[in-house]
Amino acid sequence: MSTDFPDDLVQLQRQVHQAYADLKTFLDQHPDPPEPIDGWHDKPGEGYWRERRREASAGWSSEDKARVIELRQRLHDLIPQLHTHPHWGTLSGPDLVEARMKLKHIDDPAD
Repeated sequence: MSTDFPDDLVQLQRQVHQAYADLKTFLDQHPDPPEPIDGWHDKPGEGYWRERRREASAGWSSEDKARVIELRQRLHDLIPQLHTHPHWGTLSGPDLVEARMKLKHIDDPAD
């Protein structure tokens, strides 16, 4: 099996990796829920064996909500392009599976 991939397919895979990284970075920076929530504090003896607490959250700004939609839409647009690229039609069975795995890890450092 050849591991030569068309340049556009490699670039598409890199775009998917970047889109996932961008979304993860955004979500890591926004740990609170998008919508406002009230805080709460449960103490032992009130039905719980340990103290539990959640601070109130004002939720995300409208810009943050728009940004997460944009980031998810980017993935939604890229993934079908990657999965339906014509190159995959040239392979079948185990060769197809192996090629897809190699493409996913194309930029990994060599062992």
